[in-house]
Amino acid sequence: MRRWLVLICFFSLFASVAPAQAASNEICFQQVPDCLTFRFASFWRDNGGLAVFGLPLSPAKNEQVGDQKYKVQYLERARFELHKENAKPYDVLLGRLGVDALVAQGRDWQTFPKADPAAAHYFAQTGHAIAPQFWGFWSRNGLEFDGNKRGKSLPESLALFGYPISEPQMEQAADGQMYLTQWFERAKFEYHPENKAPYDVLLGRLGADVYAAAQQSPNKPGNNTPAKVIGCAPNAPDAAEGAQAWVADAEPQAPGTANAVCARLIVNGAPVAGAEVKAHARYSDAEFTYGPATTGADGQAQIDFNIDKAKNRFVVVIDVTFTAPDGRTFTASTNFRPHYAYADPPQPSGDILPNIPMPTGGCALNAPQPTEGAHAWVTVTQPADPNQFSSICARLIVNGAPVAGAEVNAIAYRYGKDAYYGPATTGADGVAEIGFPIDGAKDRYTVYIDVSLKAPDGKTYVTTTYYRPKYPNAQ
Repeated sequence: MRRWLVLICFFSLFASVAPAQAASNEICFQQVPDCLTFRFASFWRDNGGLAVFGLPLSPAKNEQVGDQKYKVQYLERARFELHKENAKPYDVLLGRLGVDALVAQGRDWQTFPKADPAAAHYFAQTGHAIAPQFWGFWSRNGLEFDGNKRGKSLPESLALFGYPISEPQMEQAADGQMYLTQWFERAKFEYHPENKAPYDVLLGRLGADVYAAAQQSPNKPGNNTPAKVIGCAPNAPDAAEGAQAWVADAEPQAPGTANAVCARLIVNGAPVAGAEVKAHARYSDAEFTYGPATTGADGQAQIDFNIDKAKNRFVVVIDVTFTAPDGRTFTASTNFRPHYAYADPPQPSGDILPNIPMPTGGCALNAPQPTEGAHAWVTVTQPADPNQFSSICARLIVNGAPVAGAEVNAIAYRYGKDAYYGPATTGADGVAEIGFPIDGAKDRYTVYIDVSLKAPDGKTYVTTTYYRPKYPNAQ
């Protein structure tokens, strides 16, 4: 009901937003002070208007874009760029706000997992495929280039949204809820199955996000204070001799959270200014280097970063290295461990293998369709009793054939204390089952389970599943 109330309010607002009276070469609105003028006004009007671009958020002004300066204007969902060197309709281009937003979050889309080239709607240019939930919206919308207003061509859709730069994944939206999300060069798509089509696909307000970030940028003229995402005062230990490190948020509550590595160097009882600080973070599936930063007069430095999709319950170790002005090196270590209340791991994808039978027995419940690779699932996804039992089921298919004799182990990242289950061995169908007790797992808290399958040839495959208790009598 809440979502429909939001939609009703949104559509009421949409209906009330109408261009105010203005000259023929500009479009103004009562809701915002800035107008669209000349070429930006006609481009906005001819290519979808309010529904596609939203309201203007800034005046048209010259701004550095890459290594060139262009006249730009920010809107709720876009940034218009005037390229006088191009003939119409290509003289107005849309900024790559999807890429810009990910950069602002500290996320390198070039390192995102790629799609199977055989997947539908795959684009070799970026190595990603548009999700089925988003393909209809992407392909039905686009800029107007060819005069055929009855449909949109591939170039027209590309001009509006760009290529996909991520695979679909669960991410937290502005309302704090988790939605299937896919990033494009110029847009962020969110899938809202609670809404009726065509409103089940909503666009993120990337223009507003990037414009707000630009206003707070440390490179903005007149802003000489580094922009700090989160302060170092929380969790700071008492000052002590030597190198110290800590994180501002030791238990992030959601993926994509802003965090900071905080570092302090004291030698012979005095803070060391001018020391270079670098941090190396070891995630469950990748490693990242943050920095450098430089210690101030208090001997402290802060390196802001985004935790991206750090795995729930998995400890991320961060090694910090200080290089003092005299060349001496000091080291310290810290860590953080996400505690997500609601976060779903990515689901298996790929072509279904018709020659692989579905599991039988206990593992038949909730079993995914057979596809290449390692899969895991639980037989009870929403335990209703803290004393009940469930099973972790795992399957390994390599080169289209089930792998028998693989050793299976699992680790569950539970609230307060992890649990280890196994080993078990896959049978002729490539499936293994490990029974385990729910044992009072915290109500409504997602329990991630990492499953490793070691094949007889020594190769190890990993996958993830989860369950989320919902006890009817819990307070």
